[in-house]
Amino acid sequence: MKVPLVVIRVPKADAAATDSSCQVVVLRCVIALLLVLGTQIVGSAAAAPASQAPMADSSTGSTAKARKRSVPKAKKGTTQTRKRSAARTRRGSRARAKKSSQPRAVEALATDNARDNVTPVTAPDLKREEAPLAEEEARAESVPATSSPARADHEPSGGPEQPTLVPTEAGAEAVAEPRRTDATTPVDSSPRSRGGPAAHVSLETSGYLDTDHVSVLSPNISAGLTDDVSGWSLNGHYLVDVVSAASVDIVSTASPHWTEVRHAGGVSASAAFDPVTVGASAVVSREPDYLSITGGATLSLDLFDKNLTPYLAFSREQDSVGRTDLPHEYWHSKHVNNLQAGLTVVLSRSTIGSIQWDGSFERGYLAKPYRYVPLFAPGQAASIPAGTSIDEVNRLRLSLRPNEQVPDARDRHAISAHLAHRGDAATLRLDERLYADDWGVLAATSELRYILDVRRRLELWPHLRHHIQGAARFWRRAYEAAPGPDGILGVPVFRTGNRELGPLQTITLGGGVRLKLAEPPGNHWDLVFEFDAGRTSFGDALYISERFMGYSTLAVEATF
Repeated sequence: MKVPLVVIRVPKADAAATDSSCQVVVLRCVIALLLVLGTQIVGSAAAAPASQAPMADSSTGSTAKARKRSVPKAKKGTTQTRKRSAARTRRGSRARAKKSSQPRAVEALATDNARDNVTPVTAPDLKREEAPLAEEEARAESVPATSSPARADHEPSGGPEQPTLVPTEAGAEAVAEPRRTDATTPVDSSPRSRGGPAAHVSLETSGYLDTDHVSVLSPNISAGLTDDVSGWSLNGHYLVDVVSAASVDIVSTASPHWTEVRHAGGVSASAAFDPVTVGASAVVSREPDYLSITGGATLSLDLFDKNLTPYLAFSREQDSVGRTDLPHEYWHSKHVNNLQAGLTVVLSRSTIGSIQWDGSFERGYLAKPYRYVPLFAPGQAASIPAGTSIDEVNRLRLSLRPNEQVPDARDRHAISAHLAHRGDAATLRLDERLYADDWGVLAATSELRYILDVRRRLELWPHLRHHIQGAARFWRRAYEAAPGPDGILGVPVFRTGNRELGPLQTITLGGGVRLKLAEPPGNHWDLVFEFDAGRTSFGDALYISERFMGYSTLAVEATF
């Protein structure tokens, strides 16, 4: 039900803060360019000797095929690692947003990214990420490879991290070391090596916990069939999110601690018709007060012996947003069209890179049905410092407390670059993402991962991620009411209590380990464990000024 409002002009955001955000983004662009150029120079130098004597295929004598082998397929675990981290972040954000805080996480693109996932090797995995693009990243891990492109990848608000596939993050995935075939190397007798279809199954459990009293437990199962020779794949996944929350946003509205369960499942398929590969995906996510249905398609083209691969992706998401105490006919609707275009390039025998653009165009109800915004008397907002406690806010605020209201349209854009370089026994991955939307949010995300081959069956990787963003144009730490023509207090047209739309900065540090339990001949069995810890600082928000979080994943992956 709409409440009559008096339109109050909201002063423009501080020009200094806007200039500062722009300077940060420009600086990040320069740094990213230097990193790309530096890594390319190193990669070219390392590849020079080898390029003078191209390797030939002993069975066909094809130099082109030999060169293709020298840049092997990216290691499967690295992409999944990125997806898990972004998905966990979005889940935590979604939990805080719900019931008087933020709404459901829808994370990915940007924060972290979401979004999120079974994606065929030909369809970039666009997961949503919460955070300004980020904070709405649509349902954590349920978004298909083509969904949710640009979100402002925040961390827990994730960040629109999003976003991961050979096209999508070809450069982001680790470039594996070529296998030697000599007398000491066992012959792979698996179906994949014989040219037939191979089955893969993954069982995973993820956990998230933060200092804002939000916890998430997410068991997940995925399975699929892939035939590399015929060029087709079929995948499916199902996950459950068990969210428990008692965040400051919930406590501030005198709401009780709550627990909720979300179910999500999806399927995806792809087929190659050399040199074109097409894919399609569908995902359904259901919560007591949220229903999301997403469908998408992908297209990629292999050129120059697969050294250059342009790709396109599109998805449409249709959501129903409501409250548990409202009949479905009173729920609001929302739809999102996601677009993605990118290019993957093999830069040398040991280096691969990609660049892509993501666009997310949202229309409909974009606010959070459980979130209320405290209002203060005219002229009082300046005296309310950042981090003011719940008790102090309740003492100073007016009795009027309207629902959140934001624009009913939002266009998000993100440009990201990924680079992976393979050394003798390690792989370096660099990722940079720049984000902007028409709400005035600017963000930048940098990520580094270094995968070490400790032993033949053991891999370790440290992981570092930094995200920074500015505030939306209508963001205010404290909103003021203003008297209307008849003396009745009115409220600002646009108002929000979502601190993920304010200025914030997140640093995440962690790592992971992969143990190969079995190798050819026979089936592949991998055990994967990851752990990340992070800190988000809110520069201009009520209630809290920082949040610490930790998340981990334990997974068993098998290929038959």
